[in-house]
Amino acid sequence: MITTQKQVQALLQLDRRTRRACGNNLYVVRDPRSRKGGLYYVGQLQRSVLGKSKPVARECWIGPHGKQPGQLSLAAAHKKWNEIKEWSLDHDRDPGEFWTHQKEQQPAYTLGYAVDQFLHHKGQGKDAVKPTTLREYRLKLHNQVLAQIPADTPLERLLWKNGGRAVVMKAINQIADRSKFDLARRCQQLLIQVFNYSLGQGLMPEGQNPAARLKGDGSPASGTTHHLSIKWEQVPELLERVSRNRSCSHPTQVAATKLILLTFLRAGAATRIRWDWIDREKGLISIPGDCPGLKRRMGRTDDIAHLVPITPQVQMILDQMEDLHGKGVYVFPPLQQSKFQHLDPSAPNDFLKRIGYDGTLVAHGWRRVARTYGVDVLKAREVVIERQMGHLPEGACGKAYDGAQYLDERRDFLRSWSDLLVETGLKI
Repeated sequence: MITTQKQVQALLQLDRRTRRACGNNLYVVRDPRSRKGGLYYVGQLQRSVLGKSKPVARECWIGPHGKQPGQLSLAAAHKKWNEIKEWSLDHDRDPGEFWTHQKEQQPAYTLGYAVDQFLHHKGQGKDAVKPTTLREYRLKLHNQVLAQIPADTPLERLLWKNGGRAVVMKAINQIADRSKFDLARRCQQLLIQVFNYSLGQGLMPEGQNPAARLKGDGSPASGTTHHLSIKWEQVPELLERVSRNRSCSHPTQVAATKLILLTFLRAGAATRIRWDWIDREKGLISIPGDCPGLKRRMGRTDDIAHLVPITPQVQMILDQMEDLHGKGVYVFPPLQQSKFQHLDPSAPNDFLKRIGYDGTLVAHGWRRVARTYGVDVLKAREVVIERQMGHLPEGACGKAYDGAQYLDERRDFLRSWSDLLVETGLKI
């Protein structure tokens, strides 16, 4: 008999259909070919049937096993099965009819339904986002939002007039607990989009978005927020700490951080650089427009590559990585077994934290340093720095007609920027 979560999990190793008792007429079924998840719970109840001399066993689907929203642990499956049995006996109906009864009683539209419709909408059509972005949306909505507000919560319950604002803001504040303010802000922004989509589909009345941002409401998403950054007078100390590496961080992690300082690429793009994107004859790194971290719009601007001129300092980093790892696929390979085939994009931020910049500077905040002091210190043109940051022309006219790369100016600017950082204390 199955009595523990570990025993249930062990059934996933089986490659054949198996049914095991869990007690109280509850069973866990392992079926590798099942569309129901491969591991799920069913219940069985003996019921008297008209015309039959003996009671007949009636089976009822309970739910899939797992830790995700909509999935059940062994304890949760026992609890749900007891609820179904009690309903079956009270109403003298087959246990399998429980779910039909639930659907009849529940409102047509729930938060879970709204989230799924929104994600489906963002996965196709002209408003589609990149697969990696869609995955981030799904993780935040399912793992964060729906962990605080149950998926079966009726949308009507969440209307502003019904007190839904308090429910939503309580969830956002719970996500923000332990200083996860940026995560909470992003979750609130996603919820705003989910409810706006529901408004557009007629699932909610107009003007009832309970996640709307209000200036000064105290929520993580109210007002304007910026990535943590530093001023130019603080740069020498940063470069010294990066160069000394007193945290004894891995050379690959340090090198990726230095590349970000020299090129102010986003960490998501810098850690994904491949050797076949590098053209040494032209002195360029050509990052495809669909690379995560460039923030290109799928189907609109993701065909525009981002060019990074190779300065002598950048070349030194590339040579160091080639000596250390050889020429595989990625310039910065993973340091350990990971879901990424390249260095984890969080590695540069982790390094900054280790050398004393937790709560002071993040890798993305360095882009503000480059944008600000590239003008104030090096007197570079704003448009040149913007192009080198990967920003595309704004406005309908700019998007339609401005295809200028400013490549010669960008090359000169990056050389001057790299030389300035070395003069200020960066050791490659």
